[in-house]
Amino acid sequence: MIHPAATHPLLRELNDALAIEGAEPVDWIVCGGTALGIIGAVQRPTRDIDVIGGWSSATLEIVQIDQFPPAVERAIARVADAHPELQSFGITNERPWVNLGAKGLLNFGLPSGCKDRLTPRTIGTHLTLRLPDRRDLIAFKLFAASDAAHGRQAVHKSDLRALSPNDEELRFAIDWVITIPDPNHQLRAELREFLQELGHEDLAYYIA
Repeated sequence: MIHPAATHPLLRELNDALAIEGAEPVDWIVCGGTALGIIGAVQRPTRDIDVIGGWSSATLEIVQIDQFPPAVERAIARVADAHPELQSFGITNERPWVNLGAKGLLNFGLPSGCKDRLTPRTIGTHLTLRLPDRRDLIAFKLFAASDAAHGRQAVHKSDLRALSPNDEELRFAIDWVITIPDPNHQLRAELREFLQELGHEDLAYYIA
């Protein structure tokens, strides 16, 4: 597990490992518990760092990453080798502590204006993270909390409750979640149920 106090030291180690392995500098958009912890919204241990994609300074666009380059993979493994705790709790070579598990979000299209709200955090010469805005993180969490395929729904629901979104933030999140393909209507049913759990029957009522 990655504890909040250990996040920045691990990221600095990763920056140094990227340099040692001869990797090109990386610029990643991240989400999940790591992003929530860095912005100070939710403080809890997280299993991994979820990378949505990369950022192109040339085009000012988010770019898909299908697989990390070998030098980047070696750098991620180098840090994991120095920290056995990163190999526990389901973190494996197949799904390392920094992974592309969130890249599928790009297939749906991110919330409107998301790229313009990204906040860069420079860790070092070889590592920059871009953090989505609070409203976008709420949208991602609402999707994860409402999608049984994600697993760990209890964690996502707990995060969303801790974020305590207001009506405007929830409406923004809902407007994005309902654009995600849902052929079996399972996602929308779960979304309605969770909104009711949050005490927002008024918002749940309008989800077909």
